[in-house]
Amino acid sequence: MGGCVSTTHSRVAPHRKKHTRRQRNRHKKMNSTLCDAPLKRKSHSDAGSRISVSEFVQIDFENGATTTCRRSEVSNKSFHLTQVHWNHVDENGVCQEESWYDSMSILESESDDDFISVFGDGKILNMSYPFSGAQMVRPQAGLVVPCASDEKASPGSWSAISPSIFKVRGESYFKDKQKNEAPGYCPYTPIGVDMFACSQKISHIAQHLELPSVESNSKLPPLLVVNIQMPTYAPSMFLSDSNGEGISLVLYFRLSDNINEEIPSDFIDSIKRLVDNDTEKLRSVVPYRERLKILAGLVNPEDLQLSSTEKRLLNAYKDKPVLTRPQHEFFMGPDYFEIDIDVHRFSFVSRKALESLRERLKAGILDLGLTIQAQKAEELPEKVLCCMRLNKLDFVNHGQIPTLMTLDED
Repeated sequence: MGGCVSTTHSRVAPHRKKHTRRQRNRHKKMNSTLCDAPLKRKSHSDAGSRISVSEFVQIDFENGATTTCRRSEVSNKSFHLTQVHWNHVDENGVCQEESWYDSMSILESESDDDFISVFGDGKILNMSYPFSGAQMVRPQAGLVVPCASDEKASPGSWSAISPSIFKVRGESYFKDKQKNEAPGYCPYTPIGVDMFACSQKISHIAQHLELPSVESNSKLPPLLVVNIQMPTYAPSMFLSDSNGEGISLVLYFRLSDNINEEIPSDFIDSIKRLVDNDTEKLRSVVPYRERLKILAGLVNPEDLQLSSTEKRLLNAYKDKPVLTRPQHEFFMGPDYFEIDIDVHRFSFVSRKALESLRERLKAGILDLGLTIQAQKAEELPEKVLCCMRLNKLDFVNHGQIPTLMTLDED
């Protein structure tokens, strides 16, 4: 399987080169490579995409067999695309475009593969760092980190989890300060994860990505994008040095199909206030967005070989959500709401701890979520806005993390 072109149904001149027997046998296997179901996308007719790759992924489908990936070296190549997709040529020499990612189908797959990315109608492809060394301009969202399709969760993947994993303020918190398991529903469900290397922080990252097309909703944005901006340079005690090379960990969520049946109306109202940048009167008038909290948990601390100091620090923050203010920003798009969490501006102690753990996090299983802090008894119990699990992601860039290029950098 090979090249990518930017025009559809263009005729390709027949190849005159003589083939060896081995090459002819290989070409016989390259049939029915991709599915035909189209995926609706947002239209960006003028936005091209470029991927410079050192590895190119070849895919074989043989009579319904389990999908496999082979990597072959491609030296110093650059592919220009109007959308990030594969193409193949039929027996008549006509190039057929194939839509190959359906973010809405990830959680519905019954595949036995360790982790997956989804083609148009649900056909599955194993994807393990297929974008190594890539430089991407406006890539499709959610392709870099695959979804784990079963409980064993292979390294370098993400999983859906129940929000009840997290401890939040219970119904009687203002009386007894007790935290309980969160209610087992979420207004937003996970659909994908990306990791991008960046020469400096990229805010409002959604405008540099091609997001999946979703149905609009009259109450809430149908897509939620969470952009966690992580530094990869040595931490400094001075926050004036709070921009530089880093990684954007981008989490994608879509509005639940059962939001009207499962989600309490008061929680929907709270989310609307967050999105609309409402204010409230406490001791002074403050933005409602100041209530946003991040939930984080390490599932397997025993696998990270923590020092006694690190263990104490981990226990000190166990089951303690942290307010994201003032290190957060918010952005609105046509069908999405984006939350940027700037780790570059976290406290020196937090950044130092992250730096010391970075190499070992590839053995860690992390649970992440967001919630809105309850300030009144009638807002209890707290509910989880969105959540997912990250399975042993490598946050040290050895070249396996693609670089996101903005149009300003191109």
